[in-house]
Amino acid sequence: MIKFIGVGSAFNTRFGNTSGFIQGRESLLLIDCGSSVFHRLMEADLLDGLKDLRVIITHTHPDHVGSLGDLVFYAHHILKIKPRVYFPESSLVHAILELMGVEDHMYDLVGTMEAEEPGAGGGGFRLAFVPVSHMPNIPSFGFYLERGGRRIFYSGDSNRLVAGVLDQLRKGDLDMIYQDTCGLDYPDNVHLSLKRLCQEVPPELRGRVCCSHHDRSLDLDQVREAGFQVAEVWKG
Repeated sequence: MIKFIGVGSAFNTRFGNTSGFIQGRESLLLIDCGSSVFHRLMEADLLDGLKDLRVIITHTHPDHVGSLGDLVFYAHHILKIKPRVYFPESSLVHAILELMGVEDHMYDLVGTMEAEEPGAGGGGFRLAFVPVSHMPNIPSFGFYLERGGRRIFYSGDSNRLVAGVLDQLRKGDLDMIYQDTCGLDYPDNVHLSLKRLCQEVPPELRGRVCCSHHDRSLDLDQVREAGFQVAEVWKG
């Protein structure tokens, strides 16, 4: 369901900032827009011919919003469209874009925990944010996304599994979990280590858990050997 323009953590520049997307014929639903994302979108020609652009933001670290201003400017001046940005703490995104010189009329900002867009993004979708455990100084969210008869959970940056997601996966109420997964394992890590993920996810469910936001210490072969899926950069 989700492809990735980048799959790396903030310092894993080889893989680019983690950003998922769902592409329609003339639409793009983008998940986060970190510092490297706009450049990668342009290189991949994913913005060409867009008439509908939606952006889900999980939190306001630079590797998740760093080039959001570039994207809004490009949408306004070149594509002549108004992107729609979703984030429950909308005042934070508004303040960041305002400091970048982005004017309010260039984009729409949805600041609710839930949103239903029946005709948007190449078929519509339903979005429900969930607070996640990441950093104490900024609000961070994962979300449930329903689209085209499929329902997924996307963790954003989080150092633990959200309560209930594994039960939903087991019962068939979820098709896939996209989980922030790192190689480093130490107390108070703000990301979820592969070691802890293996402790919490039983082998029979691992094939429907996709690991993303890879740090440089994560052994991707080890992730696959453990039975998980691995988010990879889309090649076009």
